[in-house]
Amino acid sequence: MIVDLHVHTNHSSFCSQLSPGELLVRAKMIGLDAVAVTEHSVYSGAHITCEMGLAEGFRVFKGVEVYTTGGDMLVFGTEVEVCPDMEFEELLQAVREVGGVIVAAHPTRGYWGHHRKYKGFPPREVLERVDAIETLNGGCSYQENVQATRLATELGLPQVGGSDAHSVSQVGRCVTVFPRPIQGDDELARFIREGECVAAYLDGILTLPDTVSGE
Repeated sequence: MIVDLHVHTNHSSFCSQLSPGELLVRAKMIGLDAVAVTEHSVYSGAHITCEMGLAEGFRVFKGVEVYTTGGDMLVFGTEVEVCPDMEFEELLQAVREVGGVIVAAHPTRGYWGHHRKYKGFPPREVLERVDAIETLNGGCSYQENVQATRLATELGLPQVGGSDAHSVSQVGRCVTVFPRPIQGDDELARFIREGECVAAYLDGILTLPDTVSGE
């Protein structure tokens, strides 16, 4: 199952030019099996896109991206109350209490919180406590993604990929590959937590010969 785990729509991420409808059309066109909508600090865009996806028979997972004192974090598997700027410990406790997962987003790019309140890179003590690391991000340079991959490998954490798309052309640049279909948000969180996933560039997957999959 090929999923873009990091997408912003213009429904509630004002930095995005991508409408929910455009996202669904593009995702299906390029061969994705699902997407996760991860607006900044709110879930409304994810809910709208999920409803549209259900009507079209296309899976949409609900997530959120949160600016924290420890860096930008993606949350899956639960809907916790978040705000534009949060203490990392506060987010961690809220997500842990309800069984969700936290993924460190683009940790080697550097981060800027709401109105650039926070600057720098996630501290190691923060990265040691997340559930996974986004090692392939469509908005990062190749070298930044290499550094993130090395970091996750060193820490022994699961690795995911997402486009961080804010426009149609960016959808699917980086993805997460799961070994089998995922039925819901809870199951998505479990797969990530247990490391049943692989980060990949979509172009690399599409160019693999059929013999790789045993066909």
